[in-house]
Amino acid sequence: MQPEQSDLGNVLCDDAVLSFLTRNPEFFVNNQDILPRLKIPHDAGNAVSLIEKQVSVLRGKCSTLENSLRDLIAVARENESLHQRLHVLIQEVISATTLEQIVSLTRSSLRENFNADDVHLLLVASKPKRASTRKSSKASEASKSSKTSAASAATRTRRARTSKPVEGMRIIAHNHKSLNLFSELFECGETVCGLPSEDHLSCLVGKDYANIASAALIPLQHERSLGIVMLTSRDESRFASGKGVMFLNQLGQLLSRRLHTFGAIAPAAAK
Repeated sequence: MQPEQSDLGNVLCDDAVLSFLTRNPEFFVNNQDILPRLKIPHDAGNAVSLIEKQVSVLRGKCSTLENSLRDLIAVARENESLHQRLHVLIQEVISATTLEQIVSLTRSSLRENFNADDVHLLLVASKPKRASTRKSSKASEASKSSKTSAASAATRTRRARTSKPVEGMRIIAHNHKSLNLFSELFECGETVCGLPSEDHLSCLVGKDYANIASAALIPLQHERSLGIVMLTSRDESRFASGKGVMFLNQLGQLLSRRLHTFGAIAPAAAK
């Protein structure tokens, strides 16, 4: 396009706008939201007119609101995506038949969806039941043998479910002294973010915790204290105090109920 044609196009465009506004004098009255975006000169000499100042302030506020709206939309989309992924995790955890599967699914999901460098689980073993006194029975030897075989099979199944060591998991006895370290966490009943004390880290991770700069502690409890899930990061801002923990709280409630329905957790499964 030649320069002359470009200039002619601009003139025609300006004329068209001018003609439209002339035919529609109420346009800006009915479309006031566009006014802060317009640049309207107001000759006031060397001084800045009040109108220009007001328009400048309004334009700045409009830009700030637009940026905030974009940020909110981005966060909403991210939360929706995270909620969908956690929904998949919930279905998988509910369907899991072994403690190893539950722990493995939880660790992999939390590392992927919450950008955790590592995930550790400290589980509390079930309180052992007292052996019941023997009762006399007139059942036949065949019946006794059948019951004994069924009980042995059930015992072997429970042991098979809980005896295999699982990476990232430690199981302690129901009366272990380490539980006193987390009494405030269980009393709070919600996820706590920040940098845990050395005693907490040593209990959950062992001696290798020098690279941990922040962590999120999720209490697991349902009718009793079931354990703790800890997400760790080398970034001190990743799980800094004050971070949103709604999804982690929901996940903690899910895991608590699943572990409660899983059955007895034996200390022999500790790694």
